[in-house]
Amino acid sequence: MENFELFIDTSPKINFLNGQFLKGHKPFNKGIPMNEWMDGRKIKKVIKCLEIGRVKGNERLAGSNRKQIVGIKEGKLIAFDSALTAEKILKAKGIKISRRNISHVCHGKMIKTKFGKYEYSYIRRKAGGFQWFFSDDVEKYKDLL
Repeated sequence: MENFELFIDTSPKINFLNGQFLKGHKPFNKGIPMNEWMDGRKIKKVIKCLEIGRVKGNERLAGSNRKQIVGIKEGKLIAFDSALTAEKILKAKGIKISRRNISHVCHGKMIKTKFGKYEYSYIRRKAGGFQWFFSDDVEKYKDLL
C-alpha cells in the first residue's frame, strides 16, 4: 500500500493582469504584531530605515533631477530653478517655448532633420530666443553678458 500526501494550495490568489490581490483576500499579517511574523534583526533594520527616512528620494520621479538654468537674451541674464519652471513662467508672459527644447540647448543635444530622416544635423543653440545654460557652467556664458 502506498502513502499519498494531500497538497492544498494556500498561497494568495493574485490577479495576474495588474498584480493586485483579489477582492476579499486578507493579508497574512493583518492585525498581527510585527514581532510575531518578522525576525528581530529585520525589525531593527526596518526601524533604523524609518528613523533615517529618505534622504534623496526616488530618482525616477519627475523633478528629482532638476538643475538650475540660466537664460540669456539681449545681454540680460535670467535665472530659473529648472527648465519646467522656465517654461511655465515664459509661457505666462506669452513666449512660446517647451521644457524639452530648453533641456536640449543646455545639454548641447543635436536635432533630427526634417522629412522623416533620422540623421542629426546641428546642435541647438537657442530656444524661444534665449541662449540656455546650466547655472554651474559659468565659464560658458560669462562672455555673453
